[in-house]
Amino acid sequence: MKTLTLFLSAAVSLSVVAAPLRFLSFNIWGDYFKNPVAERQDGVAAIIRGHRPDLVSLQEVTPGWWNGTLFADLKAAGLETLRGDETNALLRAGAPKNTATWPKKYVNHEPLCYNPRRLKLLDQGLDFYHLHLQVEKSVTWGVFEDRESGRRFMAFATHFWWMSNGKESDMLRELNARHILDRVADVRKKWGADLPVIGGGDLNTRPGSWAYEAFRDAGWENAAASADVKSPICSHHGDPKRGADGKYRGFQNPKCNLASNSIDHVFFTPKGIHALKHDIDVSQPALDVSDHSPVVVDFELK
Repeated sequence: MKTLTLFLSAAVSLSVVAAPLRFLSFNIWGDYFKNPVAERQDGVAAIIRGHRPDLVSLQEVTPGWWNGTLFADLKAAGLETLRGDETNALLRAGAPKNTATWPKKYVNHEPLCYNPRRLKLLDQGLDFYHLHLQVEKSVTWGVFEDRESGRRFMAFATHFWWMSNGKESDMLRELNARHILDRVADVRKKWGADLPVIGGGDLNTRPGSWAYEAFRDAGWENAAASADVKSPICSHHGDPKRGADGKYRGFQNPKCNLASNSIDHVFFTPKGIHALKHDIDVSQPALDVSDHSPVVVDFELK
């Protein structure tokens, strides 16, 4: 009888299927262009909350965003924020040892938010790519254990070099991609050679580029290309414009509204992970708060 009970218990455990894991990537349009955070932070928070993500990659998080209400709103919604060890990361990237000389923009980077009810944080880190070219381009990563499936994996948030001046910029973005691949290799030495990976952000590059192919050559997949359900919409739609009523209004650009023009990407390692659905949020509230639409991907942890 005892043997039968143990067998049945094991069978029930094996039949438990974890809910899809939702990853959201969102470039929130900084505040570099006289586009105040205060006018958009409630909208950004509402959009993120509405999608109920388990992981969030944010880009263009400037001091205005850190000092605003966004992260308090996300915490109230059950999302913790990883910023990493900024001081050590900046020093490793070449910042002056006298921290008193550091400019305010040194806090610009890409945080990774996560749902602690679903995910247990095991490890984390932060790397700046090229401090003296553009400080805010970085990768923030974490190693998590899914409380539902017991599956461990690595996730990251990132933003790549932005300019479009030909091969020089393409090379910098490829170096950004290879930095991530190197960091993943380091993390796997500690957490296992088969540790799955999910991550992404604004890579400022289209499918087929050097940076894109660096991930593909490493055996990674792009959710926009391999998910069971894929969005045909471009992720980048241009700056919202202030209307006569004083409020920002966004719009889709029909000239570039093709998935092949997307520059926001979510990559993953296919061993142990399956992309179920890839979506681009082009609702009016999403168009109004940023020049990028959120990318939302549901994953199955196998």
